[in-house]
Amino acid sequence: MNSREQKVIAISGIKNSGKTTLITALIPLLKDRGLKVATIKHDGHDFDPDVEGTDSYSHRKSGAYGVGIFSKNKWMVIKEEKNVHISNLIQQFPEADLIILEGFKNSDFPKVEIVRSEISLLPISNSQTVIAYISDLERFDPNIKQFRLDEIKELSNYVYDYIMRE
Repeated sequence: MNSREQKVIAISGIKNSGKTTLITALIPLLKDRGLKVATIKHDGHDFDPDVEGTDSYSHRKSGAYGVGIFSKNKWMVIKEEKNVHISNLIQQFPEADLIILEGFKNSDFPKVEIVRSEISLLPISNSQTVIAYISDLERFDPNIKQFRLDEIKELSNYVYDYIMRE
């Protein structure tokens, strides 16, 4: 991506709609187009980001509010903080061309919403924030692009074109 500002889109839908599956299918296709992609997932529960038995887990459990761990090729920071805002995490990926958020159905971020008939029959996001639907149901809105569940390549092209023109 050439000197454009960083873009953020959300992949939304209700629980078990296939958000993770869609994201993991989109990433390599977008990466093949030359984009550096990062992801951020919202967890409605207070997840435990470290594995019991590791040194960093022990450090955190003993009371450290933050723990960092790194190797030659990667690093991770775990920080306990009240009322974390998504902008704090987005700022952690300044080199990303595109950040894909998983979830965030009620956010103002542009989003692709998944609606699968076996899980739900109607979209749940504000349609003013939806750039595309991916579904096995009839078209929800004639003004919003809709893809079938098997049209991942077409969706990736649409997302790529969307972020390049925005």
